[in-house]
Parts: sequence; structure tokens; C-alpha cells
Amino acid sequence: MDYTFAVYVPTFCLYLWAGIALTKAFFSPHNQVSKLPHYLLYAATLGHLAIILLTNINNQSEQLTMTQVAVLLAWLVTVTMLTANAYIKNLVFLPVVSLFSALFITLQIFVPQTAGIHVNMSFGLISHIILSLFAFGVLSISFLYALQLSYINYQLKHKQISLANNQLPPLLSVEHILTKLMIVGTILLAIALASGFIFIPNMFADGYAHKTILSSSAFLVYALALLLHHFSGLKARILVTFNLVGVTLLTLAYFGSRFVREIIL
Repeated sequence: MDYTFAVYVPTFCLYLWAGIALTKAFFSPHNQVSKLPHYLLYAATLGHLAIILLTNINNQSEQLTMTQVAVLLAWLVTVTMLTANAYIKNLVFLPVVSLFSALFITLQIFVPQTAGIHVNMSFGLISHIILSLFAFGVLSISFLYALQLSYINYQLKHKQISLANNQLPPLLSVEHILTKLMIVGTILLAIALASGFIFIPNMFADGYAHKTILSSSAFLVYALALLLHHFSGLKARILVTFNLVGVTLLTLAYFGSRFVREIIL
């Protein structure tokens, strides 16, 4: 853990520095954006990966905790958004993912570890969990793009593009990526649900019922949004609402077990 903490400190500082620098770059009145914030974020993701690897090496138990899974998802989202930036500018949310990754690695270091994925689980059950997490990751990114779409649409509608000059990506490009992400995420979620019904004896048993109901509800939300968008088109504000509802349901399903059992139920 000493080695992990030693890597954590510079990684946290890099994420924080990158987040602040990217925020300043977004509101900069100049068209030329420094590459330094991106280099900082590249370095931070390498440190983040090192934390993941060191934590797994130091892990003496036969399970991956929920904080470990959350840190891995945060890394995947950050790398995906950073890679996407090479093809379409997303300065709107690079600061967000930078600061959230800093938060998640802090949870990894300081929050007590809770039970998660056991290594000795069956292959089918592990596949179900991994598919579910990948679906959650993809749909979380789609939520970020939905927010970005709504923001760009607002700027165009109120003719305030000068706020960020050249930093906003084309509206149609963001909408195209958002739609693709929603399709991929919904398909992954459908496969994850199907694998759960195949490999888990009773998906409505105690401990699984709320996960099944919430995940299935999220799938229906995303499927409905895609159908409505395909046949009639949806305004950016409506797409954001569908994505917000869907990602909230999935968050409660995967990480809000205690909240669902003790508060809602």
C-alpha cells in the first residue's frame, strides 16, 4: 500500500492540475489552446493505471472490491474521453472526468474496501458482471455527451458561441457519437441482462431483485429513447433527460444496494 500511496499523490496532483488547466483553457478567449493540460492528463492516466496494477498486486483476498471496480471504470472513461478528443473536441468534459478520476482514486486509497467480485465465481457470473460494468461505463460516457449536446445547443440557440470560441465541437458530430454510444451501451446492457438470467439461478431472489428491476428499467429507458429518436427525433433536452434517468437507475442498481434496501425499500 506504501507504493500505491506514493503513486497516488503525484497522480492526484496531476489530475487536479489538468482539471484546473483544462477549465481555464475552455474559458480562454484565445483560439490557441496549450497542449500542457493534455500532457498532464496523459501522465495522470498512466499513474492511474499504475494504481490499479499495484492495488491488484497487493490485494491478498480473492475478490475485486467495488472501489477497485469504480477506479477501473473511471480510468476507462477518462482514457475514452481523452482518445475521443483527438477526433472531436470535448474540452467541456475533460475537466469533469479529470476531477472525477481524482475523486475515485482518493476513494480507492482512503475508503474502507467492501465486497465485490470474487475470483472464484463461475465464468458465467463473472462475464455477467463484466458486461454490466462495461455497459455502465459506455452509458456513463453517453450521458456526458448528452450534456455536451445540450450545452452546445443552448449556446447556438442563444448565440453565445463566443464564450468558448473554437472549443465547441460540431453539434451533429456530438449527436452522432451520442447515438452510437447509446446503441452500444444498450446492446451491452441487454446482453448483460440476458447473461444474468442464464447464469444466475433466480434474478429476483433477495440481493438480486432490486438490481434486476432497476437494470431492466434502465434498459427500457434507453431502448425507448433510441426508438423515439430514430422515428421522430428528440430535442437535446429530452435526450439529456433520458440519459440522466437511465444512468441514475444503473448507478442505483450497481452501486446503491444499501441505499435501495434501506431507504427505498
